[in-house]
This record gives sequence, C-alpha cells and structure tokens, in this order.
Amino acid sequence: MHVFVTIPALNEKDFITGVLQDLSKQEYADFTLLVCINQPDAWWDDDAKKEICINNVETMAYVQSFCELHKIKLILIDKCTKGNGWDHQRGGVGWARKVLMDHANDIADEDDIIVSLDADTRVESNYLSEIVRQFLLFPKASAIALPYFHRLQGDDEHKKSMLRYEIYLRSYAINLLRIKHPYSYTPIGSAMAARVSAYRKIRGIAATSSGEDFYFMMKLRKVGVIIPYCNTKVYPSSRKSHRVIFGTGPTVALGALGQFERYPIYQPALFNDIENACRSFGELFIANNQTAADRILKVFPDIEYEKLLQNHPQLIRFIHACYQKADAFAIYKYVKANQPVNANELKSIADLLAIFDISFNNLLDVGKDNNINSPLHIEDKTIESETPHGLHNLSVEQLKTLLACLTEIEEKFLIKLYDYYFALRNDLKNPVWKYMS
Repeated sequence: MHVFVTIPALNEKDFITGVLQDLSKQEYADFTLLVCINQPDAWWDDDAKKEICINNVETMAYVQSFCELHKIKLILIDKCTKGNGWDHQRGGVGWARKVLMDHANDIADEDDIIVSLDADTRVESNYLSEIVRQFLLFPKASAIALPYFHRLQGDDEHKKSMLRYEIYLRSYAINLLRIKHPYSYTPIGSAMAARVSAYRKIRGIAATSSGEDFYFMMKLRKVGVIIPYCNTKVYPSSRKSHRVIFGTGPTVALGALGQFERYPIYQPALFNDIENACRSFGELFIANNQTAADRILKVFPDIEYEKLLQNHPQLIRFIHACYQKADAFAIYKYVKANQPVNANELKSIADLLAIFDISFNNLLDVGKDNNINSPLHIEDKTIESETPHGLHNLSVEQLKTLLACLTEIEEKFLIKLYDYYFALRNDLKNPVWKYMS
C-alpha cells in the first residue's frame, strides 16, 4: 500500500521546513511526497506580489534539496515560475489540491492512499503508519478524518480567536455526533486522507476557491464510511491568512469577536430538529405519513420523497437515498438559516454542555459570586436580552478549559463510533459499509 502525501504551498518558505522534518522521520517509509508550489502567473508583473513570487521559487529549491538529502521520493509541481503559474480562470488552494491529487491518482493503484496536508502543519512520527493501519483494518472505508489540534501562537487576542474557532468546530461536530448523523466528522484540509478507489468513485476533488475539503469529504462519505478516529494527531497552524475566503487563516484573522456572525455557535435545538427529520425517514417509508413528511421537509425542503419512494422500494435503500440529500451542506444551510439573530452563544454552549450534565458556570468557575450583572453568568436575565453575549468575553484560560472539555466529549463519541465500525470490520457484507441508515 503506497501513500501519496500532497501539500499545496504558496509563500511557505518559512513554514514548510517543519512538516518536511516531520515527514523525514516517519515510521512508514513507502510514500511519495507531491508538492505544488503555486500562484497566479500575473503576480510576476505585480510589484506588490513580487516578494511572494521569489519566496515560491526559493521554496521550490529548498523542497528539492531537502528531499534529495533525506531520500524522500518527491514529485514537485511547478505552478509558480514565470509562465507556469495559474491563469485568470484557475488558482487557489482548491486548484492546487486538485492538481496534486489528480496527479497521484494517475500513477496510483486502487488500494493506495492519498493524504492531504498543508505546508504549515505538523504531524507525529506515526502519522503515515497509523493512516495505513486504519485503511488495512477497514477495507470498505473511503476516507479518514484525523484527530486535530490547532497550535496556539501569537498574543492573547490571536489565541482567543483560534480557541474560539476550534470551539465552534468541536461544538458543531458534537451536535452531529450526538444525533448520530452520517456526516458527523470535521473536514479539515490538512487532516484527511482517502483511498484511491474512493477518489475515483467520486471522480476526484473539485477545484473551489475555498471549502474544497468540505465538499471532498461529503462526497467521500456518500460512497463509504469515513474512519472517525485513530491514534495519531495532526497539528495545523493557527496563523492568520487572507489567501482564501474560508478556513482557519481568514477565520482567525477575524478575531474572536469578528467570528460571532460568520461562525455562530449553533443552538443544540436546531440539531434536534435535524434528528427528528432523519428519524422520520423510516416512518415515512413504512406509513407514508404526512406528519413525517412535514418534519422532513421543514429541515430538508429539497428532498423529493415521493420520487425517492418510487425509486427505492426497500427501506434501507430509501433511508440511504434520503441521506444522500440530507447531507453536510443541507445541514449547514438549515442551521445557518434558522440560527436566531444575535443568539446568545454562551447559552448555546451551556445548553450543549447540559446535555452531558456539565455546568457551564462550574466548568469555567464564573458567576460563583451570584453576581447577576456578570455577562458570563448564563443563568441570569441577560439571556433574554437582545445584547449578544459571545465567547470573546472569556479569557484565554477559560477558552482553553472549555475547549478541553468539548474535545474530550467529541473524542468519546468518535471512539464509540470507531469501536462500532471495528466490531463489524470483518463482516464486509454488513449494510453499514454500503448504506447510510
């Protein structure tokens, strides 16, 4: 089983050294590194971008010499030197990932693995060996979403922004995990890997300006199980960046307060609606109940259930077809559209923790003096006010405490799901490997 490690790079000379060092120390040596150093070709004629162009050329030379020195198999894709950069119709990390993965796909065997990394990410020495081990354990799995933790850096405001974003990611994942939705994973471009056979089934990754990892993992989930956990961790950078529209870099650049509108902590009740809608798939099939249909259409208005009933006369196939429509994007659209304006995100977090019998106030040791004027005392009357109360009000240490708690909750769910798949790993005809139900 050969592994193809793909890394897109733009202006990364000062950052790519770390991940290269990590790859040179891997326990699993049967891998090829593919690096696409990329930029728009027009940047060579832009004085404001000339420094990045030079950085990219120097990065190419460094990657080449490092891999020769450490005997790493390398395929270096030049999308940066003058005449080789992107034209006006292409460009960005989405195109770079596509070029890399498509190149790997062209030379790979069906059972080989394509790994997605970023130039500023760090990995452990068992990173590749653990990925290979998991795909060997689960021959029907299409992909893996690796455990991750963004490395903290910068001043307190920078750290607060990163912590707040990761809390957003964890809370979103926990809500999906607790309702047992098939798309309950976190799609992070530097923490995912796919089997080549699955890559071919979905006809590869789509090139988008941002969010390519989101759509990539969603498509992979539709053709197979995503391994939810493993015994290694990926450490993406938390540095600020404006190179893409979505993702860690631009989100951290917003600041903790700036994330409030764009990345709200969604109310758990919204996910309860999703759960009720998904539970209604079976009821609709068995009883053709209009009440069940209404519950489904409230959340997933694009599900044409009458057509699905005609085309899928078996229960398990019908439910699977519904989940093909009730996908990660449909979930995001629902919660985005139905999250109340200026919702109190501290209360959203408190409500989520309460599901697991954890007190928000006790966890953070706030409000213990019964000061009802404290904006962090989520049980006071400020919950009913129109003034938004967000995670930006918390200190770095409080955010760290909250993130640690959410990470532990999420990990328990992921391990439980992993154990469920593991118990069925040798039952290759089990419907779980083919159907989302």
